[in-house]
Amino acid sequence: MLFEFKIPILHAAYVKLFFIPKATLVIVSFLLIGHSYAQQITIYTIPSPKGINWKSPVTLMFSYISNTFAKSPYGSEKHPIGHMIVELKDSTRYALCGATSQANSGMTKKVMRKGYGLGILFETISGRLEEKDDNISQVLQRSEEGDIAFVTYKINQIVFDRLWQYLQEYKLKGYDKLYNGSNKPREGLGAGCSAFAHSFLEVGGLADVLPSNEWEVNVEVPEKLIGGGKKNARHVKVTKLLFAFRWGNPKKQTNRTLFLYEPTLFYNWILNKYKNNNGDNYISTSHLKNAKGLLIDCSAIMPKNEPIWIN
Repeated sequence: MLFEFKIPILHAAYVKLFFIPKATLVIVSFLLIGHSYAQQITIYTIPSPKGINWKSPVTLMFSYISNTFAKSPYGSEKHPIGHMIVELKDSTRYALCGATSQANSGMTKKVMRKGYGLGILFETISGRLEEKDDNISQVLQRSEEGDIAFVTYKINQIVFDRLWQYLQEYKLKGYDKLYNGSNKPREGLGAGCSAFAHSFLEVGGLADVLPSNEWEVNVEVPEKLIGGGKKNARHVKVTKLLFAFRWGNPKKQTNRTLFLYEPTLFYNWILNKYKNNNGDNYISTSHLKNAKGLLIDCSAIMPKNEPIWIN
């Protein structure tokens, strides 16, 4: 009997395959992904289930709790604080990766029981890099529901080679084991998923193509709310966070600046841009199943004349 399988290929048409065992479908799909362009980088962004409220420390805490316990069809891939994934592709090389914490990192426990408070926002956590075998299923599943958005940059071979070198060296240096921290991946000082994703745009000279300030979070965290696990470190009770109704005022107290890129803000920005493109000649809309995205031709852009690594 003749069976026909249709594999959803990222950024490409459905491809018909005959007499191929089901177990090999995912493997074959990687060989066929995205043949529209010779070289490209795509940033996928996954929103948190209910959004993150950055108005104040207490709204941040409650929104995190709400997202942690929110019902989701994605199981362990719910991503309570959102997530970003980087896709690199040229004619012979392919990567689909995203920074995440180790399953046993105990971030919630550190806040609720060990007195880290908002110090968890700066803490370096044991991390790992999820790669294509971890990510392909969630990208395709979320694309069915539209619970993911993306921006694809068409790039030249010089930029791609530089990005590929960055990814390989990032792993060789062991920086993929450092999650969160100072969110400065090019300095080896840790990176959450969004800092990791954005660093590729920096390395490739693409960071200024879109207004990344639209999905930035930049707040002053009062030192009195920052605890930690080191001996003699400040112990911040959860009850103290319940009465933290505003971020720090540099004129009145000592603070620590928190700067990061927010996946949910980026997701919402893409959807709005998709709906209201305002005639930008260099940006066109794209889609993957029911997921909305933007496509930008950056093939003329060259990397900045600077090292990949800082310090």
